[in-house]
Amino acid sequence: MPEAAAKSAAASPPPRAFTQGVGTIFQLVGVTIFLGFFFACCLSALLSRDVATQTSLAAIGWGGYTAQRAVSVCMVGGVTFGLALAGIGLGLQAQRRLSPVLAVLASGCAILFWTVHALFFIKTTGSLVLTTIAIAMSILAALLLGLAVVSLREMRRNPPPIGQEILPPDYKIPYSHLHDDPPELRLARELEIRRQRLDVQRRELEALEEKLRQKLKPSGQ
Repeated sequence: MPEAAAKSAAASPPPRAFTQGVGTIFQLVGVTIFLGFFFACCLSALLSRDVATQTSLAAIGWGGYTAQRAVSVCMVGGVTFGLALAGIGLGLQAQRRLSPVLAVLASGCAILFWTVHALFFIKTTGSLVLTTIAIAMSILAALLLGLAVVSLREMRRNPPPIGQEILPPDYKIPYSHLHDDPPELRLARELEIRRQRLDVQRRELEALEEKLRQKLKPSGQ
């Protein structure tokens, strides 16, 4: 019975495993969104000034909020949203208690932001590209919101212990991901091991010499 219990405990997933998995998804999606909007902004500036500024969009919009300004705001919002997702993903992987709440808030704000801009682009510009991007971002934010809600429920059902991110006083910081000790200590340890081996070999040689001397003594007499 104890062996079966140990096997079942080893086979069961670690606590808050779903939250850590959601953190990985948030990181991946956040970095992808950040790079996408970042390179879109940079490449549009490299093509031409007209492509980057889109002066034709300055004449349409909702009052003072023109389509040209909306595109700029969406660029900044996309970069900010990507960075926020990546940072929240790190917090989810580290099992921070506040991270699921921030994930829900960030996803909810993203849904509102991109839905409003999708309606804006439909009503004003009629651009298929801008509308598709805004709708896709809204759907993506809705999917992330669902994952964030489940992660929040898991965190509330099984919260991590307080102070788990604090290292114990006797924790030894490794020198690198390959070795725990610096090269000087490793060299000193290796020299000590070699010295012990040489000492063992010296004793074996002395024992062999003594045996050989004992065998040769009668023949010499």
